[in-house]
Amino acid sequence: MILLVPDKFKGTFTAPQIAARFEEAIRKSGNLSEEIVSIPLADGGEGSLDVFLHNYPGASEVLVDTKDPLMRDIVAPMAVAGDTVFIEMARCSGLMMIDQAERNPLKTTTYGLGLMLMAALEHSPRRIIVGIGGSATNDGGRGLVEAIGLENLHLFDDIEVKVACDARNPLTGPLGATYVYAPQKGAAPEMLPVLEQRMTEWVVTARKWLHEYGRGDRAADFDTVPGGGAAGGVGAALYAFLGATPVAGFTFFSQMVSLEEKICASRLVITGEGCLDASSLNGKLVGSLAEMCRQACRRLYVVCGRNTLGGDKSICDVALLATDFEEKIGRWCREDYRSEYLLTDGMLFDFGSQSGKLYGVVAGCDEAGRGPLAGPVYAAAVILPEGFYHPLLKDSKQMTAAQREQMRTIIEQKAVAWSVASVSAGEIDDINILQASIKAMHMALEGLYSHPGFPGCIDLILADGNRFKPYHSPEGEQIPHKCIVKGDDKVPEISAASILAKTYRDEYMLKIDKEYPRYGWSRNMGYPTEEHRAAIRRFGLTPYHRKTFTVK
Repeated sequence: MILLVPDKFKGTFTAPQIAARFEEAIRKSGNLSEEIVSIPLADGGEGSLDVFLHNYPGASEVLVDTKDPLMRDIVAPMAVAGDTVFIEMARCSGLMMIDQAERNPLKTTTYGLGLMLMAALEHSPRRIIVGIGGSATNDGGRGLVEAIGLENLHLFDDIEVKVACDARNPLTGPLGATYVYAPQKGAAPEMLPVLEQRMTEWVVTARKWLHEYGRGDRAADFDTVPGGGAAGGVGAALYAFLGATPVAGFTFFSQMVSLEEKICASRLVITGEGCLDASSLNGKLVGSLAEMCRQACRRLYVVCGRNTLGGDKSICDVALLATDFEEKIGRWCREDYRSEYLLTDGMLFDFGSQSGKLYGVVAGCDEAGRGPLAGPVYAAAVILPEGFYHPLLKDSKQMTAAQREQMRTIIEQKAVAWSVASVSAGEIDDINILQASIKAMHMALEGLYSHPGFPGCIDLILADGNRFKPYHSPEGEQIPHKCIVKGDDKVPEISAASILAKTYRDEYMLKIDKEYPRYGWSRNMGYPTEEHRAAIRRFGLTPYHRKTFTVK
């Protein structure tokens, strides 16, 4: 499954529109059968109402007579779903409501938002959610307070008011509403001190009103509460006058659509926004989605109109909408993305839409410890979720010990099923190291069947190297296999198996090093270093040594 989770491209495409373009590009690339799930998303700003209406059960649009940021009469929508009302501030007090030449935060007001909050009361809500991104205002929320009327504040006492926003700025100061956000709303540099002075005066007035109307407990931190500076101070006004609590916009919407569950069920995720910049990674949709994909071990791809961050492919690949996004999407989403690892008869694993599996259940196998003079040979078998991704996942020999341990924990937590097995030094002497390595891999494969996450069958075995013997399931069925030279650096399942085999073997060697510390196994892991050879010449062989291996 391919998951599409775009944000809006401000001034160009809504989130649903850009998702439709992504899907069209995927199908044009030749991927005609794979399931595509589209979840246009928002983080509390423009487009949030559409996302709420599309995803919240039973939500319907209600039109409200209100005012735009310049106090002109307009009709704006809000959403009602049972006892919940959702209001997108941008629909009444947003930049999208006025022309470029009209932008002036000395003149704009949040009065229209106050009217919408009053209109929400007509639906007897138990909860009101206000998405406050994309505002055109810098009035500290004074307009909305005046529209509600201080005498009507008690009407909200039994209503849970939540503010969907990701900004954490305070109301005043160098990081406050004026100096951080007012320039985006049309404020010239010389206007900023005037706006900040007006905001400071509003703080004094607001505290007086709060004390007069029994809300003095929120007066003290009115200008310092985190998020108070959001939307030109609307965050502070809703907090102090209506007792609102903040909720991260991305968190609210992602939980509403069960996004984490859908990411785990996908093999890759594509997102996008108009401008990819430093703010994208600071609590906004793209950055929050990237963290969620990292936790789920899924690869995230980004399409944007403008990119000021560059492209770190260990985090995500980036395409520009105006130049190369169709070509990039075609490469990211090719239907035969694993065909190079399949048998010649690739149709054996093309289950199509009937079973929901593109190539069936793939188990990767690798061993560790063929070359040492002492210790067992270990092998691991791993079945990964389709699309599993982690930037550290590669041949275990190319990783540090700390990286291997980190990945071992992740693999054990995220793998569908995994198993580790070993063959002792004594048995290696009896059957030779090649046969012992293959036996260990077969034993690891057998162990998959008893793992609690085992999916019920294995359709294909991918083994590292060029030697492997046919493996039969417990029911006696021969399972197809393919050997891949240097597969531990090419195939995720084999890379994961190499990491588990290596870490479990190293752990064993550290344990027996305490029994025979003279051989330096904690440093050489039993490999034929000069230190190890010298110890054998001086102290002889231990029960853990492979006696058929030449020692010079």
